[in-house]
Amino acid sequence: MQQQSSGNVILQHLMSAGDLYASETEVLGATIRQIAMSQGQVTNKAIILHLIKQLDNTSDVVQQDILRHTLELVVGRTPDDLHI
Repeated sequence: MQQQSSGNVILQHLMSAGDLYASETEVLGATIRQIAMSQGQVTNKAIILHLIKQLDNTSDVVQQDILRHTLELVVGRTPDDLHI
């Protein structure tokens, strides 16, 4: 269950940083909403895969940087999955 809620934990962490992570917060929030609407269940794995797909599908260098940094933040705050 912790894995499902850590997307929101990461989002709250980014939001508490104020404008420092404004773009990343926006991207992560949109990602969580899209996953929730399409899959119903938001997991770190789903967030990571979604961000990787977005990163692969954009050619905008600025957007790639934002997506890459968001991905780094999510992976850095994701606990190891002990139950594979």
